[in-house]
Amino acid sequence: MKKTLAALIVTAFAASAANAAVVYDNEGTKVELNGSLRLIMEKADKKEYDRAGKSTKKTNSALRNAGSRFGITVKHNLDNDFYALGRLEFRFDDTESRDQFGSLYAKRAYVGLGSKATGDITFGRQLTIADDLTQANDYEYGIIPKGKYIPTSGTGVVRYDYKGIEGLQLSANYNFGQRHDEMGEPLKTKKGALDVNGDQTYVADPTGNIKNAYGVGVRYAQDAYDLRFAYGHTNYETGSSVASHRKDGFLASLGYKFADFTVTGDFGYAHEKDGSAKTNKFYVAPGFAYQVAPASQVYGNYLYERVKGETTKDKTHGFLLGADYQLHKQVVLFVEGKYVTTKEYVNDSYDGKTKDRAIGVGMRVFF
Repeated sequence: MKKTLAALIVTAFAASAANAAVVYDNEGTKVELNGSLRLIMEKADKKEYDRAGKSTKKTNSALRNAGSRFGITVKHNLDNDFYALGRLEFRFDDTESRDQFGSLYAKRAYVGLGSKATGDITFGRQLTIADDLTQANDYEYGIIPKGKYIPTSGTGVVRYDYKGIEGLQLSANYNFGQRHDEMGEPLKTKKGALDVNGDQTYVADPTGNIKNAYGVGVRYAQDAYDLRFAYGHTNYETGSSVASHRKDGFLASLGYKFADFTVTGDFGYAHEKDGSAKTNKFYVAPGFAYQVAPASQVYGNYLYERVKGETTKDKTHGFLLGADYQLHKQVVLFVEGKYVTTKEYVNDSYDGKTKDRAIGVGMRVFF
């Protein structure tokens, strides 16, 4: 069996034109291999202004990886309608080279048990329900900051999902402590010293280290409606048994489809308390998608976010617009662009702004 399975996996890799490949299906065991190659050719720039209006600009033109991945899913049928499952998914480190095809790392790695009647419980490196709390379309330049309100994934997550009622999904998760992301990079960084070339460097910011977190969420889709809601509570490390740093976040997403037109609304609110310092923030993001033809759609969304601390305030306006064309059920082309501006205030006085722009043409080939 091991030799046969190995040979089938090699064959599946060699066959470039394939759907998600079932490499083994026998005696209640099913093994599937899938993935996608994702590339984008883009031009991007980021311009920062200080309070006096002096600016610094960084530009980038590249043909790069845009989230290429491959993975294997295993499911074993057990007694009484129960099953065991596992998923291992690899991606490329995007910090090691200009084309972002760096070393392979495990983006997802989890196991679990489940049944249709009772739901699934999974353990490991995986997403949370908060990752589903947007309905605005995007391929590469998503501008909705949901992950800053509730963790959308983790390296040590216990997750439960119930889908026993048609159209309804209930979910809950617990995140163990985390200091680095899946690539080993710090969860949060802050500005460090300038390097020998005068460029800004960034160092780990321990205020972003997660002590633990939990969340609950619900999705309900019926006819033309799609309704989603999630709540999350995050505790951060403080290095003290007395001080506390926590955040409570709420996310909601509404979608309605009529004919070939879909309208969406994504919303978020969070209250963060670090010692005696408090920060409140929210965002509103309406969006649309229009199916121009069976193989093509245009889409877009707008973002307004406000973050208000004790003495600081940030206001962000963002726009995203794109279009795609499906050459094959496993091949899609797209063009997408974004324009995001953030203004910063200290004691209600203007303290600078940042403009972040990008446009790209991309292609995804699935297998």
